[in-house]
Amino acid sequence: MLDRQIDKLGNSYAKIYLIRNERHFKIFDTKGQAFEPDFVLFLQEKEGKVLTYQLFIEPKGKYLKEHDQWKQDLLKDITNQFAGRIIDFGENQKYRLIGVPFYNNQDENIFKQSLYEALQVKSL
Repeated sequence: MLDRQIDKLGNSYAKIYLIRNERHFKIFDTKGQAFEPDFVLFLQEKEGKVLTYQLFIEPKGKYLKEHDQWKQDLLKDITNQFAGRIIDFGENQKYRLIGVPFYNNQDENIFKQSLYEALQVKSL
């Protein structure tokens, strides 16, 4: 699904990287439970802006959604906690952190809509 969006994303972003997280890093919920999102999507804005969007993406089979609900809650908390905030590390390193709902083929439209909303894009 993301592969089909890359060209359209290229109209708005100068650099696009989809990285597979294979035990490179973990994020933790408030209870200390570790979560390794399967993918991280980095999008760097065009036109001289130095803002990079960092989206945590987790494909999840429908049969695992209920069991891993805490992970989806964590992704939602990330989006809510950092909504409208830019994390500035100096040296032109500014990030927006975003968690999007689980992705699966059956809920693809829900995922895409959440992605569009997170990136403040009407339609890709």
